[in-house]
Amino acid sequence: MIREEAILAPLTNFPPKKQLAFALLLFERMLPDLIHFSKDTSFDASCYLQAKDAAWKALRNGSVDQALNEACIRNAPDTENFSQGLTSYALNAALAMSDIAEFTVDGRADHIVNVLSLARDSVDLYLSSLKSPGVSSDEEDRRIAQHPLVQNEKSREEEDVKFLLELPDSFDENVTSILMARASAQSPLLPVRL
Repeated sequence: MIREEAILAPLTNFPPKKQLAFALLLFERMLPDLIHFSKDTSFDASCYLQAKDAAWKALRNGSVDQALNEACIRNAPDTENFSQGLTSYALNAALAMSDIAEFTVDGRADHIVNVLSLARDSVDLYLSSLKSPGVSSDEEDRRIAQHPLVQNEKSREEEDVKFLLELPDSFDENVTSILMARASAQSPLLPVRL
């Protein structure tokens, strides 16, 4: 498991716009699995893409429309109805977007913590799926904690926090553009699976 304390301490002191920016950077890393799932299953991911766009706009002012968030919650992929291998990852991304949308309305930091937990759960789930038979739980936990994918994600989160610390607290169009460029330049949370 990725240690949360090192990331959560500075995040809780961030102003709301920086917390939102951190969550959006995380969501953008999770999004490829939702998109891939959508293509493989014909799942309609449009409300998540609309909510993502609305959340980026909310960085400057406003919030995500509650009706859009409710549509996203209602349409979240159900692990009981899909057997596709990316279902759980797609669900985590969908739930992360819902937490982001809720954060734009109520500003509660627990939504950002949930987004962080959902991203880390996806990494843990992926690495658990690679488990070797006959390995104890303790050995498995150590293997996951030391895995390069976990270490890489932890580093990206720390780099995002440092990057956000350098930005001004109020986001104009220029700052938002810088953040969106950073988001589009990052690699996905999990290895691309075809």
